[in-house]
Amino acid sequence: MYYKPKTLKDALSCLSSESPVILAGGTDLMPLVKNDLKPSGSYMDITHIPDLCAVQKTSEGWFLGAAVTISGLLENAALCGTYPALARALSVTASPQIRNMGTIGGNILQDRRCLYFNQSACWRSSIEKCFKTGGTLCHQIPNSPVCRALYYSDLAPVLLLYEAQARMIKNGEKQQVPIETFIHDHTGRNGTTERPDFLLEGFFLPFPRKGYRSSFEKISIRGSVDFPTVHFAGAFHPERRDTRLFAGAVAESPVELSDTEAFIKANQNAGLDQTADTAVKELLARARLIKEATISVKVKKDSFQNIRTLLKTLICQPEP
Repeated sequence: MYYKPKTLKDALSCLSSESPVILAGGTDLMPLVKNDLKPSGSYMDITHIPDLCAVQKTSEGWFLGAAVTISGLLENAALCGTYPALARALSVTASPQIRNMGTIGGNILQDRRCLYFNQSACWRSSIEKCFKTGGTLCHQIPNSPVCRALYYSDLAPVLLLYEAQARMIKNGEKQQVPIETFIHDHTGRNGTTERPDFLLEGFFLPFPRKGYRSSFEKISIRGSVDFPTVHFAGAFHPERRDTRLFAGAVAESPVELSDTEAFIKANQNAGLDQTADTAVKELLARARLIKEATISVKVKKDSFQNIRTLLKTLICQPEP
């Protein structure tokens, strides 16, 4: 069955009575369905609900509807001018075709990926079921009590950087939670066969703190076409030496480099190389790398050195 509600009320009614799979751009979902990794047969298309397709500026920030496409956000000059790291992340997410279909909600709620999970049903039939397919094993790390598949969302580190709030409807009530809580809940649930029990409305981004520079860097084998080898989002206040640094595609959820943030705060005269070495050392310690189809662990670790590009943009930028 295919449902196409036009209002939030109709969508919630459909969810409570039919339990369909929520469909937006489908760029992440459809390949999983084809590989029998997601349920098929009943879908609810949310891209015709005006509330979920809205991009609105308020007195306190911006609301980005869950069903707004990546391209649609990129075309909003006022939004991109306000959040430079978001603009950069949007521009290097996937390919132009996927940006035209993929949504911000889908990018955040994408499945974590693993060499042993993202395979055909025939291929997987020869191995034991893992946590994500209903088993009690992680093929990557056999003694791990949880799934270790990696989370690749390009937009997650940026929403964390800008302290976004996720708005959703759960159990018939509207809720707003910090983006770190929302991502933590999603990535934890996504390591099992449990299905979401909410309808995501979108994300609220408060205006960036005054005086902070922000930027985003993505490293991948073939530019934005590929999933990232690693990506970084950061913000820096030159006078206060306050810094926020996030790295993604290295663990089950984005990693905040809190030790490096403290180092930058306490060492005003530290050079770029010393700061970058501190960041790479922390990232090597906190990353939870696994085997990937086309990227070796060594290549992954070597790519961490690219954080110096972000740090140079943030910290070494001359004063205007």
